[in-house]
Amino acid sequence: MTLRILICAFLATLATACIKWFATNPSELVLFYEKYLRGNLFAGFLTVGSFLLSLKTFILIKLKENVYDHEEYKKIYREQKELDSSLQLYGPLKSLSDFLFWSVLSAIIAAVAQLTIGLLGYYWLVLGSLWLSFFALSILIASLILIKGSLNDWFDFINHADE
Repeated sequence: MTLRILICAFLATLATACIKWFATNPSELVLFYEKYLRGNLFAGFLTVGSFLLSLKTFILIKLKENVYDHEEYKKIYREQKELDSSLQLYGPLKSLSDFLFWSVLSAIIAAVAQLTIGLLGYYWLVLGSLWLSFFALSILIASLILIKGSLNDWFDFINHADE
């Protein structure tokens, strides 16, 4: 999980560096941010963070019931446990839960940043607000990929149960 967060931080830094490099006039960037981005970023990240917060428990419970409590998963787990004794039955689910927590937290922090440090209108604070937005966006995309992987397992188990 730490590696995923570091990769997301790197991507956010890279995106912010590109903006700093392409924005030749800092005052124009601040004006553009204030006029077009700040309000939309606030509303978007607050909505996504709130939605994920309310959906997190539902996603995890359904995945537990339909994937991690499935006999096919338990069979695969027992086979892999013989090779690696450090594996835990619900380890991937806990990892997903932790990462979803960081997704919610980063989205809410990015939203709050738009109305706190982003409101001040200083160039470096605007870049900081944009960095937080890029970081939250990359964390959300990583969460989407993790959820997609769990859903793929779920569908595999459903298909095997039908056979």
